[in-house]
Amino acid sequence: MERVDWNAQLETSVDETIQFLRDQEKTWFESVLMYLPRGHIFNTTVYLIGGYDSVVYGEDVTLNLNFKQIHTDHREAVYYLIHELAHAGYFRYRRMPDLAALRTMSDLLDVVKLLTHLEGMGVVSSFKQRMEEHGLFDDDYKVLLNKSERSARVQEYFTLFSRLEKAPNRKLRKEDYQILENFSARPKRLWYIVGGYMALKIEERYGTAMLQNIVKRGHAMFFRKFGQIGNNA
Repeated sequence: MERVDWNAQLETSVDETIQFLRDQEKTWFESVLMYLPRGHIFNTTVYLIGGYDSVVYGEDVTLNLNFKQIHTDHREAVYYLIHELAHAGYFRYRRMPDLAALRTMSDLLDVVKLLTHLEGMGVVSSFKQRMEEHGLFDDDYKVLLNKSERSARVQEYFTLFSRLEKAPNRKLRKEDYQILENFSARPKRLWYIVGGYMALKIEERYGTAMLQNIVKRGHAMFFRKFGQIGNNA
C-alpha cells in the first residue's frame, strides 16, 4: 500500500480522470475488444481505487487513480485500463497459475510462457492507440520503439528462458522461484517488453485475427507462432 496525501489538487485531478474515462469509453472499449476473441462479452467490474496497484483479479480489475503517470497525462488512465481489461478478458479463457502447485522446472517454464503471453497482450492492446495519440509516456513503449534497448531485453529474456529449458524434469527448489522476479522486476520488465514485442511480430506477420485466436488457443501457440517467425529484434 502507498500513502495517499489527499488534497484539493489531487481530488480535482481524480475527478477529471474519471470524467475523461467516461468521455473515452467507446474508444477504450473498442481498443481492448480488438485483441480478444470475436464475440467476447465482459463480465467485469472496474474498481477505481487509490493507494494500490492496478491489477486483475479473476475477471475484475482495479485502476489506481493515485498513479502519478495518470495525473501527468490523463490518457494514461485509458491506456492502463485497456491493459488491465485485456488481462480480464484473457482470464475468461485461461486460469491464473497456482504457483504452490508447481513441481518441476517444466511447470515453471509453462508459467513464464503464460505470463509472457498475458502481459504481451496487455501491452499490445493499447499500442496502436498510443501510437496514434503520441501517448508514449510509459517506459515499456519507449523501449519497444528503441531497437537497441529492445534487442538487449529480448536477448536477456531468452537467456533466462533457456536456463529453464535445460532441465525440464528437475524438481523445483525454493530459489528457482527467483527467476519469476527476474522476468518481471523493474526496470527490465522483461515479460512485458518481450511479450509485447512477440505480439507485435505475430500481428505484423499473421494479422490481428491471429492474436485474437491465440488468446483462446493459449501460450503454447503464442510461442510456436513467434518461433516460426524467428527473432530479429
